[in-house]
Amino acid sequence: MKRGRPSGKPRSRLGGIRARLDEAEATLEAIRRGEVDALVVSRPDGERTLAIEGATHPYHALLHAMSDGAALLHRDGTMLFGNRRLEAMTHATFGDPRASRFQQLVLPAERARFEGLLRKGAAGNAAGEFTLSTEDAAATPVWIALSPVSLGSHPGAIGEQPENGAIVVMGIISDLTERKRAEATHVALLARLISAEDEERRRMARELHDETGQGLTALLVGLRLIEEQAVTADVQSTARRLRGVAAQTVDDVGRLARGLHPSVLDDMGLAVAVRRYIRDYTTSFGIAVDTQMEDLSHALPPITATTLYRILQEALTNVARHARARAVSVELLQQGTMLTLVVRDDGVGFDGGTALREVRGLGLHGMRERVALLGGSVEIESRPGHGTVVRAQIPAPPTADSAPAPA
Repeated sequence: MKRGRPSGKPRSRLGGIRARLDEAEATLEAIRRGEVDALVVSRPDGERTLAIEGATHPYHALLHAMSDGAALLHRDGTMLFGNRRLEAMTHATFGDPRASRFQQLVLPAERARFEGLLRKGAAGNAAGEFTLSTEDAAATPVWIALSPVSLGSHPGAIGEQPENGAIVVMGIISDLTERKRAEATHVALLARLISAEDEERRRMARELHDETGQGLTALLVGLRLIEEQAVTADVQSTARRLRGVAAQTVDDVGRLARGLHPSVLDDMGLAVAVRRYIRDYTTSFGIAVDTQMEDLSHALPPITATTLYRILQEALTNVARHARARAVSVELLQQGTMLTLVVRDDGVGFDGGTALREVRGLGLHGMRERVALLGGSVEIESRPGHGTVVRAQIPAPPTADSAPAPA
């Protein structure tokens, strides 16, 4: 606190003395409450800062000013100090029995995991995601970073005082609420985008099948009539050739419609749609595909079936365009609680260091987001000269046998 000459309008000698007495009383009361750790005094030789014996360590003020929570902990989790931001997160104050050990601020199901992190944090840097939960505050997702701190020999440790030179654990607690909310918004928007994309594919596939396909079929019938009724051999030959072109176009349009969204996927399920796609793939590219597939006895949610089908399309298209493979295998299995799709080829492969660039170029990058939305994963393994393996795993829906019995 700085003392100097009063400014403003002149006042009486008695008024000036009274003002200084009031100021001194306020300063003493602030010192008693521990709100002042040093005084700045104006002297003839300049200003001097006088530290108050036993004052709080200067980092105390910095910790209270942080936008993240901060705590000093014993190795067993006993709280030595918690800053104001941590108090605001948990609605607990230093000295509150609920906050005597930091573990009591953590969701009960996560306390054992936090104690493991605390042991690591006493020896070196450690971090993890947890949930803070007290009776008076809503559950708060947080990121906790721990690191060992030596107290050195400075006096005036905050709260309970461990022996000077002891190792305590500094914890920085970052509130993840806004980040989690943003992630949830991103997931919701991604789900809507995927749903809109799938619906648009269905619509285009129906139009190709119903309108374009029917128009080409009518053209085929007309060309056949012309061929049968033609007076000259030249007209018959031309009609026959055009009918062949129209027939090939019908097949191409049908394959295009099935590629956009096979109606059999909705009508007969994933296994039948996969077999039909592999049959068309072998016909188009001349690559034999060895298939190992379980007949899924329960219906899959549309987004799960569509996602696995799209990954199969992208992976096999990659093989046809880039792998120069002689043998390809496809496995679609249910392993425990996961549906697993594996596409393996013996092609040229690629350098694992460039995998991400390759994935983006081949369209599988978008599949990663779609699979992540369902709680699954996509892994790609490849080495030059040793082929490529694409492995996707998605949580399987509960079957009738595994579903809980009604109460």
